[in-house]
Amino acid sequence: MTVSLVEAGILSSNFARLALMNAAIRPDQRLERLYSILAGLGYFVKRGNTYVRTGKLPPERGDPIVAKVIDDLIVPYLLGKPTDLKPSLLHSFTYIFQGVRIRVATELLPWGGLTLIAGFLPCGFSSELSAQAGRDLVISDELQDVLDLESERLSLLPIITSPASSYLAPATFIAIEPSTDFKFIASKYGKFNTTIICHRNIEFSNIKKISDEVIYIYLNGILGELASLLNEALGLGKTPTCGDVLREMGGKVIHNDEDLCVISSQG
Repeated sequence: MTVSLVEAGILSSNFARLALMNAAIRPDQRLERLYSILAGLGYFVKRGNTYVRTGKLPPERGDPIVAKVIDDLIVPYLLGKPTDLKPSLLHSFTYIFQGVRIRVATELLPWGGLTLIAGFLPCGFSSELSAQAGRDLVISDELQDVLDLESERLSLLPIITSPASSYLAPATFIAIEPSTDFKFIASKYGKFNTTIICHRNIEFSNIKKISDEVIYIYLNGILGELASLLNEALGLGKTPTCGDVLREMGGKVIHNDEDLCVISSQG
């Protein structure tokens, strides 16, 4: 999947570059989760409260968008400092989840149906579901500036039938709703065949009332850690695990590997 891309981006952040200059460090506890990510990637070994540098060399360059999310959003959030939320950065960041979106659309979803994306961020589910799973979409989120950018992107895509290899072409119908008032959304569009929630804390009990099936996607590994930190930095709350969602919503795990845990709850 996208771990190598994410790793390169993380390692190109100012935070990581400064951290890797230390042979050993006892980090500020507020930054412990980021150091844990670096350890998970093999750049440190944790011994007690100390992180000891390994001999692993970082890539020479990495993705600047991932780096800026860490330096401009996640690090300030963890340190209790104000963050500057740039909609263009948040929207661009969703591209690192494209592998997840394509995999869900091609491997886990049946064809067709009206689908609610309950929370565009962090995963950015959108036109891949149209092109690869034949889904009509309603994409919802409170962050209107980010949705405006997605609406602009969608307006540039072809509206004719695309080859099966395309992950871009929209379905017949895609609507953007700058809201997570799901009762209001359902009053406009009726009951949904499927609601998709990706790595986001949403009111699951309300969602189940407006959808035949709710699919929850939890991202495992480093990608999931990064997405969880971004959620918290944006004030979206702590990301529930698959276990949390099963206890709250019921259903069953339909897929679980090192990258994804997917729950389906019907009716």
